[in-house]
Amino acid sequence: MVAQNKLVGLKLQEKDARRKLILDAAGQLFAQKDFRSVTVREIAKAAGTSIGTIYNYYTNLTELFLDIFLGHAEEITRILDAESSNGPPDLKHLCSLYITYLNDNMTFYQMMGHFMLGGEMSAEATHKLNKVMKPLMDRIVNAVEAVGIYPDVRLTAHTLFSALNGIMISYARYPGRSQAEIRRHTVRLAGLVAEIFGKDLPYYNQRRTDFL
Repeated sequence: MVAQNKLVGLKLQEKDARRKLILDAAGQLFAQKDFRSVTVREIAKAAGTSIGTIYNYYTNLTELFLDIFLGHAEEITRILDAESSNGPPDLKHLCSLYITYLNDNMTFYQMMGHFMLGGEMSAEATHKLNKVMKPLMDRIVNAVEAVGIYPDVRLTAHTLFSALNGIMISYARYPGRSQAEIRRHTVRLAGLVAEIFGKDLPYYNQRRTDFL
């Protein structure tokens, strides 16, 4: 019985290792181009496995894309939660954490960029994406709410989220700069964005958002 349990455990470890190889290979390809342009054959070749093996884990490429994307979204949410044991982190710290995570996980940033610029998914896939992105947005909402100056904190949080992602779109692959230089610059810009959002600026649009 002990030997049998050990064999089952080894098989599960082997299955998890194969799945990780597939996820890593697919993530790199999804980061390089729009996920609709990636093929199962490309992923199988990069992962050193067969097409059939990939379909043993995933029904289609959208499902695989979501597994990678949602894993990152859940990870950054956990990081923000770890910093919120005594209440939401201040805006500057939250912005720094988010930009630092994107710098450390360029695959996630690039996947998100490709999706935002032209991703199309089924209603079911979009629902899954929204389900995991909403908790991340909720953490940003909590930090904005703690500032205490905005009548519509969720709309403001969406604006802040857009500004942070815009920093990465503008500078994450800036030519002639090292990754260390880019990291310092983007974190610094995130701090400036936080300072701007931390001020009591004129607010002209108080309509609520029906997004996340």
